[in-house]
Amino acid sequence: MKGGLSLYRDAARARGRTIGLYGGSFNPAHDGHSHIAKAALTRLGVDEVWLMVSPGNPLKDAASDMAPFPERLKSAGRIARPPRMRATDIEKRLGTRFTADTIEALKARMPLTRFVWLMGADNMASFDRWQRWTEIPHAVTIAIFDRPGYARHRHGGRIARRFGRFLVKPQRLVRARPPAWCFVTLPRHPASASAIRRQSGPKWYAEAL
Repeated sequence: MKGGLSLYRDAARARGRTIGLYGGSFNPAHDGHSHIAKAALTRLGVDEVWLMVSPGNPLKDAASDMAPFPERLKSAGRIARPPRMRATDIEKRLGTRFTADTIEALKARMPLTRFVWLMGADNMASFDRWQRWTEIPHAVTIAIFDRPGYARHRHGGRIARRFGRFLVKPQRLVRARPPAWCFVTLPRHPASASAIRRQSGPKWYAEAL
């Protein structure tokens, strides 16, 4: 798809660059995702943002309203703005489902690329349920973006309590070594994937056909 990634071609292209990894179900992708991706480019100073569409989110696999992977990838592609923001099926190509495994695989294939994990503050509440969650902050730096209703998790989540001493300012994150993380406060965007699904139904992608 336009703006997509070829694993081997982009390994060479990403050499020496800082890539923001923004993983998610993107069910569907919306302007709120784009809002965070743009903030990663401007506030953090990453060179690119990859919208990594999960082939199967282990915490959401039971969801009855999960759209087919191709539709979610297309949805992410519609909000991406190449060349600095791209939608990718790289997790599917790698055959990984867990974030820790994906990061490990990417670092092994792209040792000269610096990666920053991007996520919304809503993920802080469930981060300790992620597979090998304590290893992730030691593998990559992490940027957490404010989301409506989740600012309280800035200091209360297990990741904040366990790694609180490694908190840095957003502008310093890309040059920091793991473990390091930042909390990015930005104007909150009201868009919500669950709200879109409630309004359009589980086959929200039919409207884009």
